[in-house]
Amino acid sequence: MKTIELMIFDLDGTLVDSKDDLTAAVNFIRRKYTLSDINSAEVASYLGNGIRRLIDSVLPNELSKEDKQNAFLIFNEYYSEHLLDTTYVYSGIFDMLNALPGIKKAVLSNKTEVYTKKIIEKLGLAEYFIKICGGDTFPEKKPSCLPINSIIKELKVKKDHTVMVGDGINDILCGKSAGISTIAVLYGYSARAKIEANSPSFIASQPSDILNFLQK
Repeated sequence: MKTIELMIFDLDGTLVDSKDDLTAAVNFIRRKYTLSDINSAEVASYLGNGIRRLIDSVLPNELSKEDKQNAFLIFNEYYSEHLLDTTYVYSGIFDMLNALPGIKKAVLSNKTEVYTKKIIEKLGLAEYFIKICGGDTFPEKKPSCLPINSIIKELKVKKDHTVMVGDGINDILCGKSAGISTIAVLYGYSARAKIEANSPSFIASQPSDILNFLQK
């Protein structure tokens, strides 16, 4: 295997499919403002930048800051109770993680840390990761390189022995700005054309393909 000591994984669209629970929370707040429901494909296209940016994307621009803040609070109250209603681990993820026993693994999501940890723990993934980080763990979130640099420093590994795995453009940009290899997965929420336009180190069509990068 390629000498990789640390793999940093995104959460939504990479380890788990959470779009339906997020869509339910989005439509819950949209109904509060007498707006019609939107589908999960549209919601998925807005994911990757954290909850506040998601809310900004699914509510009208003309809403006041007070309304947006109220929507944020309502969203969090609802989502905290329903974030595991339909969210599931992608097929092949456990097999892929089990094939990497000698490699340190961390999670870096732009989702709030408390939600990230709850999903990881409740879906049986916690034993695989030595560190779990959310969008509010560090002063900056992806695509900033600060989170990756902080994780690398804490875990005492070299950048050329680290790889970022994710489905979003922010994952690729974050990894590239930190100077590490990047694996982009196609089974998540980003279109292949967008992924290819950002030139990740490797593209994985399914979780098992991630192992191919290490074996090259």
